[in-house]
Amino acid sequence: MQHSEQRYQLQYQSKLNGSLRVLLTVSGLFTFAFGMFSPIYAIFVESIGEDLIVAANAWAVFSLTAGLLTFVVGKWENELKETELGIVYSQFILGFAYILYYLTDGILMLYLAQACLGAGMAFFWPAFHSTYGKHTDRKEAAWQWSLYDGLAYLLPAIAAVVGGWTVEHYGFGLMFMVMAGISFFCGLFILVLPRKVL
Repeated sequence: MQHSEQRYQLQYQSKLNGSLRVLLTVSGLFTFAFGMFSPIYAIFVESIGEDLIVAANAWAVFSLTAGLLTFVVGKWENELKETELGIVYSQFILGFAYILYYLTDGILMLYLAQACLGAGMAFFWPAFHSTYGKHTDRKEAAWQWSLYDGLAYLLPAIAAVVGGWTVEHYGFGLMFMVMAGISFFCGLFILVLPRKVL
């Protein structure tokens, strides 16, 4: 019985190597931070005195920035010797974006924060997918990617509740500081990690 348990654990560990665990942790924290804000984004826009049209236009700024920059950044990250550094840059940009939200008091700052958020996303996705993909095993790739995909749904569910509770009791300011802290932590974590890990 004990022997079969040990064998199962060894098989499980070989299917989910240390690099994938690190990447799942970082992407999980990244997803959690963003998930705290996205469900209540429109309420935040209303709280700074803007309306539905501004909320929609600002989201368009975010999406356009993320979409267009992804093409450029993806090509640039393709030339990097250490693609995981794109994840580092993304987390620092996102941390800065969350600080901009903290400082936002009108439409121009909102648009700037949204553009910065889009830039952070553009740096994150190509680097993350490339780095994660190179550590997956061909036989186990579907299962290994399912862990990422499943967490991408589950963590925002928890984050939405935590974000709503935080804003209800302490306001948007604390939530943005928590989000920025998570992002800066993720960026520093990947930065100081020995390069051989990823």
